[in-house]
Amino acid sequence: MCVLRFTIVASVAAALGWAQAADFKTAAEVLEKYQRALGGVEAIRKVQFETRHGEVEGPGPGKVTFVSYSKPFKFLAKVTRQNGEQQTAGFDGEVSWSIGPKGAEIDRSIPLESVRRDADLQYALHQPDYFSKFELAGVTDFEGHRCYWLHGTTHWGKDNNQFYDVNTGLLVGYRFQSDDQKSAATVLVFANYKDFGGPLVSTKQIGRQGSQTQTVTVTAVSYEALPDSVFELPPAIKALLR
Repeated sequence: MCVLRFTIVASVAAALGWAQAADFKTAAEVLEKYQRALGGVEAIRKVQFETRHGEVEGPGPGKVTFVSYSKPFKFLAKVTRQNGEQQTAGFDGEVSWSIGPKGAEIDRSIPLESVRRDADLQYALHQPDYFSKFELAGVTDFEGHRCYWLHGTTHWGKDNNQFYDVNTGLLVGYRFQSDDQKSAATVLVFANYKDFGGPLVSTKQIGRQGSQTQTVTVTAVSYEALPDSVFELPPAIKALLR
């Protein structure tokens, strides 16, 4: 294709994309397009278990590896640092906890509904359930993409903005108040979507909070069933609940 024709075709496609954006009047329409872009409602609903492997870089000393296990509203994550030190964190549907250098801790600093949302394995089907207000705010630029902008307030009172690529429908990122008491302005960007045999998965996630940046790279995803024992509270956490 010659350069001139390619430019014309690209311009027409962009114009159609902008027209489509103007036609969307509700958040529900944007979310439906997002669900289709991921692979469809049934592909999302089919995922009942998920195991992810990857690595995290910054902030802090060096790169760490992780493996996470999930089922609806439950998760377990294990992080291994370069020096071999391990940390674990989890949620059994009722208790959010972690075990690290400071010992065993129960996290009461973040609203339980926020933790439950983060453990929602089918969140792409349930976004509005976590908001007291959630609406299409318009079309805007975000991280180099022309995006549908969804704006809302969570049930626990935090401002939340979501950005979906006008052309692909895929989630580009979030801009939100952190769910702890600091309510720090946070940006989270999703990129490099891949197919691992289920819905598309963002394999690169970049988080920014103030001057700090963290990059999560997902290297593998599988969907085999996991035993309930994976999500049981460790003895050290049970001891704190007595």
